[in-house]
Amino acid sequence: HEEAARFLFEFENDLTTTQPPIYYKDESMRCACSPDGMCSDGRGLELKSPYTSSQYVKFRLGGIDAVKKEYMAQVQYSMWVAGCDQWWFSNYDPRMRRENMHSIIIDKDNEFQDAFELKIPQFIKTMDEALDVLGFKFGDQWGSL
Repeated sequence: HEEAARFLFEFENDLTTTQPPIYYKDESMRCACSPDGMCSDGRGLELKSPYTSSQYVKFRLGGIDAVKKEYMAQVQYSMWVAGCDQWWFSNYDPRMRRENMHSIIIDKDNEFQDAFELKIPQFIKTMDEALDVLGFKFGDQWGSL
């Protein structure tokens, strides 16, 4: 349902979106995200089409407090990678006849951002150590391309 959701999102919010394939945080290519869109207002976009209508209703009634924690982490990570201060989060459920899309803007959360700054370099170091044990280095995967 992503194309229908994107079209409706653009219409309801008077925005256009582009679909970038992937964003890298920097030239090291160690951290990346693939947003569902980048909006003409400078914000990114995450679209969700819940499997069940109950999840849509929960979000519609609860707003930001009802965003699943893994979705919030995904949005915050995307902001960290792309350098954005805000991100659109939209749920689309074509089964809902009256209002089948609900969108909110999520602000950058400094706790998340600080955690990424601290934990991701640690993760990369641990990953590089594991790759070294196996006789690999990050970037080897690009060698055969």
